[in-house]
Amino acid sequence: MMISLKRAAALAGISVLASGCAGVFGGLHHVSNGGGSGSGGPESAYQCPTSDSASSIARSAPARAGTSARGRFAPYARPPEAPADLIAVNYDAASISQNRERLAAREQALGASFVREYAFAHLGIVTRVVRPASGSAVALEGALRTLPGVRSVGLTGGHRHLDSVNAPLLTNDPVFDGFGAPAPLYQTSSGEGQWDMHVARLEYAFAYSQSGNGSSTTNLDALGSANVKIAVIDTGIDTTHPDVTRSGSIPKVGYQKCFITDPTGTQSTSDFEIDEQGHGTNVAGIAAAEPDNAIGFAGAGGNVSIDAYRIFPTPDDSCITDDPDEQCTDNTQDVASAIEDAVTQKVSVINMSFGGGGCATAGVDDDIVEGTAVADAVAANIVVVAAAGNDGSNSLEAPACDAGVIAVGATGLSDGTTNGSGNTNGSTANPEEYVATYSDYGSPGAIAGSANAWGIVAPGGDPSSATDADNLHFIENIWTSTPFDDNFTAASCSTDEDSSENVDDCRSFTAGTSDAAPMVSGAAALILSVSGNYQSPAAMKQLFCSTADNIGSPNEGCGRIDIYRAMASALHDQVLPGPQPTP
Repeated sequence: MMISLKRAAALAGISVLASGCAGVFGGLHHVSNGGGSGSGGPESAYQCPTSDSASSIARSAPARAGTSARGRFAPYARPPEAPADLIAVNYDAASISQNRERLAAREQALGASFVREYAFAHLGIVTRVVRPASGSAVALEGALRTLPGVRSVGLTGGHRHLDSVNAPLLTNDPVFDGFGAPAPLYQTSSGEGQWDMHVARLEYAFAYSQSGNGSSTTNLDALGSANVKIAVIDTGIDTTHPDVTRSGSIPKVGYQKCFITDPTGTQSTSDFEIDEQGHGTNVAGIAAAEPDNAIGFAGAGGNVSIDAYRIFPTPDDSCITDDPDEQCTDNTQDVASAIEDAVTQKVSVINMSFGGGGCATAGVDDDIVEGTAVADAVAANIVVVAAAGNDGSNSLEAPACDAGVIAVGATGLSDGTTNGSGNTNGSTANPEEYVATYSDYGSPGAIAGSANAWGIVAPGGDPSSATDADNLHFIENIWTSTPFDDNFTAASCSTDEDSSENVDDCRSFTAGTSDAAPMVSGAAALILSVSGNYQSPAAMKQLFCSTADNIGSPNEGCGRIDIYRAMASALHDQVLPGPQPTP
């Protein structure tokens, strides 16, 4: 399915920059590139990059360093949901290997034209995607079900839019350290910082990597292992950003792939994935910004590695207005291709901060190809994490609603000034955390500590508007330095606040379930760095839920992720730390 970036922004937590660019949440992905901005027209928008060189005419425009504008926050209007015009047939793999030519001939005789095939080895399924002749979809579905070896038939081709050491390790990353701001948030309402990581007590999880940490347990990989990989399936990643690069034998972003399907159904692929929108770079930073490099941020996964996937077209300026076009979404065919490739690459975690559609039947994705791809990854024991959505509804979007996926909702922080949920509780000295009203949630509702709950929540921010002056209402992290044009430029894309760094580390203030999901993905990769006992979505969700903090919200699922307690449990610390106290 295709997903709109605006839709994604609404779903994933709205990610936005100074210029007003939206983020992807976890629904239809849609990124436009067409005319208007010198992009070369709609056709070029759906072409995967052929190199690591940025080509937009806006690249030469000076970045607006230090601007306080955040960009748009409120969920963007969704582009109209394009009807799924393709049919997917799930065949038993053994059957189709013996009858491929005959089955293909039968499909053709029924009026179906072949589009694409997927092999889901862990399920023993081969999926063939076909296009029906005009007006024959219903009849064709019925006829295809009679073919030998068919397990299921359904529509596809829709769209998707855009959480007892006593000596914390504050790395030398200046924004993580918070420029001297006091514990426990290491950030103030007017200063830069990563309150999101600190309410989840990441600094204490990291501290297990150090001797003399106050416990009897030490594990060097508690700062993250480069051998553990997160697949970030999104708008791409700016691989030149200093917080997603590192020296050594294992690159931070060691693998890149692009899959983009145009409106005619033609898929472009390449081994490059320049991020011209920004959302994917932001997600990658939250999940795994390199720690202890004296630059910018620390991600939840620390030193883990990233496989970067781009599935969104090049955006155009319609993607930052209330009238997005199809170019602002991605296609579920590309979601499935990226998942299939990530399984082949043997990643440990998959993050999807986008969504759309849903699961009419509990746990069953309405899009058969996307759903089968997700099921194959789950069967391969990959931890699959997806943003719950940003509609404020009690219904999760796909793929977050798919069986086996860890769905993630978003929390905000209330410190006495009006935020996006109209909450003025708390104070600067004693802020309160709560589930943001924009965050989707599922059923059953809040079951503190139980993996039977619909999912888990993590910090996602909750600003009252794009120009909210309270930094604690946003999530701060990195952004792309290769935007499509100046409308997608970050809030700051210049030398970091710590002038001694003298590096260009574009960063932005964003919000949404898109920002919450990568914290959970990064935390999962961090846990897998020290223990392989949790290499499955079910085992990881059980760990996270059994160690989560109950923040007293009716829509919190099993609670808010506490990375410190999860790490302590995974390492069998003899003294499991108590729940996170009020910030």
